[in-house]
Amino acid sequence: MAVAGSARASPPSAARDSHGSLPPEAGGAMSRSVVQARGQGGQVGGPAFEFAYTPPASPGLKAIYKRVRDADLWRQVPELQAIDGMFALPRPLRFVTTECGEFGAFYHPEDTEVVLCYETLRTLYERGQAHQKALGLGDDHPLHYVRANVRFIVLHETGHALVDLLDLPVTGRHEDAVDQLATILMLRFAGLDETPDEVVENLRLAANWMLSDSTGAYDLDAYADEHALGEQRYFNLQCLIYGTDPDGFAGMVKANQLTAARAAGCAREMRSASRAWVRLLVPYLAPGYEAYGVEAARYLQRSG
Repeated sequence: MAVAGSARASPPSAARDSHGSLPPEAGGAMSRSVVQARGQGGQVGGPAFEFAYTPPASPGLKAIYKRVRDADLWRQVPELQAIDGMFALPRPLRFVTTECGEFGAFYHPEDTEVVLCYETLRTLYERGQAHQKALGLGDDHPLHYVRANVRFIVLHETGHALVDLLDLPVTGRHEDAVDQLATILMLRFAGLDETPDEVVENLRLAANWMLSDSTGAYDLDAYADEHALGEQRYFNLQCLIYGTDPDGFAGMVKANQLTAARAAGCAREMRSASRAWVRLLVPYLAPGYEAYGVEAARYLQRSG
């Protein structure tokens, strides 16, 4: 398994994507931006993210570690590069890959670290292989599956980090809120070579992963968990995708990927989530990123 891709970070000028953009008005999401490397826009910025790769003890994970380290995985997540330095964080946020002993990814507030486990990369690749076989997809699909899900998982945990570091007032289930943020960031920022259709496909692969442990039968622990059930997360994500362009994604209802009753409110859900996160984050923009504040004010005005 190899991990590679383009890493670019968004300048304050928020240049528009020459490949086109997802309709910003349909779901209320701000328009997409092409991203370039941190520092290329002359911005001052907040504390830079820190990236690290911890060698594993288990022989079976050493090959994954080497490939992740050699590919510099963290710098291949365009959304991370886009927001690196964007916010006035009280202290630097560190991103670490490490051996955990089990599948997982999490935010450690004590260490100000987002942790991605090597076991997670291995499991995602295996799931990607199963998905490839089930649908008769190309040989590159397992790697594509890993990349898409790593992006969503890491952005989900980054959401937890931002809530903690900026003391953001999130009401309701935090897990659902940071799922929304991960979705918004993937829709908002993309690699230079990514089209809007490819961005949506990445989100659909993330939604597929949410169903990987679906059994249809749950005990009390599952219902009491801080995370929504996989099926609920799946349909929440499908709704956000649909909400960006209900006309363009009308086929999702016909394909039973979303119920008609839920779809009717998805544009409103997407608009509400986008507006909420914009309002929460804009006050914490770092020096040099004021252009985003201006753009956000215009967005809030036209989407109100």
